[in-house]
Amino acid sequence: MNEAFVALNWQTVPTLPARSPQAHKGSFGHVFAVGGGPGMGGALALACAAAYRVGAGLVTAVGHPSAIPYLAAWLPEATWRDWPARFGDLPEQAVLAVGPGLGQGLAAHDLLLEIGTLSHPQVWDADALNILARFGPELLAADAPRLFTPHPGEAARLLGVTVAAVQADRAAAICRLQARYGGHWVLKGHHSLLLSGAGHWLCPLGNPGMATGGSGDVLTGILAGLLAQDLAADKALSLGVCLHARAGDLAAAQMGEASLLARDILAALPLALQELAQNHDGN
Repeated sequence: MNEAFVALNWQTVPTLPARSPQAHKGSFGHVFAVGGGPGMGGALALACAAAYRVGAGLVTAVGHPSAIPYLAAWLPEATWRDWPARFGDLPEQAVLAVGPGLGQGLAAHDLLLEIGTLSHPQVWDADALNILARFGPELLAADAPRLFTPHPGEAARLLGVTVAAVQADRAAAICRLQARYGGHWVLKGHHSLLLSGAGHWLCPLGNPGMATGGSGDVLTGILAGLLAQDLAADKALSLGVCLHARAGDLAAAQMGEASLLARDILAALPLALQELAQNHDGN
C-alpha cells in the first residue's frame, strides 16, 4: 500500500450531529469500558469520563474490585461490573472500550477471549493490544467494527519487530498492522497516522506534553463514546483523534507542556467540541 497520508483539517473533520429535543440517555449508546486491573483504576476512570465527555449516554466500567474507589470518587455517573464479567446480556447499542489498565493476567485473557467473539463495536488499546500480540489475529474470532490505538511499542509487539523498525517507516507499519489484524488504526506519536477503509490520514495537531500517563486512556474513551453515538468507524477515528489532540493543545496553551496531565486533556474536551461546532457553523 503506497497511498499518501493526507493531513486532516481541524476546520472540516466530521462533527457530531445536533441532538433531538426528544432524545434521552438511551439515544446516545452505552459504553462498557473494560480494564482497571489492580493498581490501575485511574486508567479505567479516565476512559469512562472521556466517553461521557464526548456524549455517550451511559457508561459502565468493568474492572477489578480495587478500581471501584476511583469510579465512586471521581465519576459517580458510571455504573459498575466486577471481574469476572460476562457479556451475553449487552444491550444492542453497546460499545466496548478494552484495555485501559487491563493487565495481562488470566482474568484479562479470559475477558478478551469472550470479547473477541462479540460483534459489537470495539476499541482496543494498551494491554488488550499486548494480549492480542500474544494470541495473534485468531483472537478476533468475530467480525466486528474495531478501532486499534497502539503506540510504537505496542505496534512493535503486534508486528514482532523492534520499536526502531516501526519508527523508521511508520506508514509501512500501520499498513502492515491493518493487513494482519483488519479494522481501523491509529499509530500514535508525533503526527499520529490513521488508517481505515475510507482513507489514509495524519493528525497535525497535538504536542509533546501529551506524552503522559493516561493520555491514551482518554483517547480510548473518546473513540468509544463516538462509536456509541452511531458514528461510522472511519468518522469516529478521524474526529476522535483530532478532538484528543486539539484538547491537548488547548490544555498546553493554558498551563504549558511540561505540566500537562491526562485529566487536563479531559477537561479541555468540551472546549474542543465547542470550537469544532463553531467551525462548522461558520462554514
